[in-house]
Amino acid sequence: MKQTIGFTLSIFLAVLLLAVLYSGPAAGQAKPDGKTIFLAQKCNLCHSIPPAGIARTVKSEKMAGPDLVNIKTDPALLAKFLHKQAEIEGKKHGKMFTGSDEELNTVIAWIQSQKK
Repeated sequence: MKQTIGFTLSIFLAVLLLAVLYSGPAAGQAKPDGKTIFLAQKCNLCHSIPPAGIARTVKSEKMAGPDLVNIKTDPALLAKFLHKQAEIEGKKHGKMFTGSDEELNTVIAWIQSQKK
């Protein structure tokens, strides 16, 4: 009888451990916000957003991108621009956004919410 209970308990614990390991992110775990994604994608190499406390890190004015405050460009155009599928003012974006579409939409919404 003790062997059966021990065996059953061992199987139960193994199944529970596998369920925890393969369940993915916990429900309710916070998704990254726009600022976190912006910094993770290294957008701050070329762009600054002073209201968010972000200064560009590149020193070369030739490599510097515009300050991203008060951006009013259509979000769909920005998404295409960041995927290098469209031009703004005759230029393509310098670096292609490599995150997911959800992350792209989050960062675009965050950028557009930045006001002086």
